[in-house]
Amino acid sequence: MSLLVPRKIRWPGLLVFIAAVAFTLYAALAPGDDTTGLIPWDKAKHFIVFYGLTFLATMALPRSRWWKIAIVLLGFGVAIEILQGLPIIGRDADVFDIVADALGIGFFFGPIMVRDGLNRD
Repeated sequence: MSLLVPRKIRWPGLLVFIAAVAFTLYAALAPGDDTTGLIPWDKAKHFIVFYGLTFLATMALPRSRWWKIAIVLLGFGVAIEILQGLPIIGRDADVFDIVADALGIGFFFGPIMVRDGLNRD
């Protein structure tokens, strides 16, 4: 196999992506105060985290279709909110967190969607 042929999975990138997903899941389910930290607004945190996860996913899976990555990441965001809504977790689920997740994903893929739309013949 030639080194110039893009691979379907970039393993080092996939490991970084999986670590980021694990950390995101831990941070989302761990008890704590969401208002502390560098970014005090919870929705901005969701936007930034899912923008970053989208970037990492595209680096790890360069030949995957953008909409498949978007669906999986949005499903991850929905799963986090469902888990946060469980009484045993002790967190609050918020539909606007899912909106912020979707906006983070959408802002990453927006230029790609525009480019692909303009390049159609």
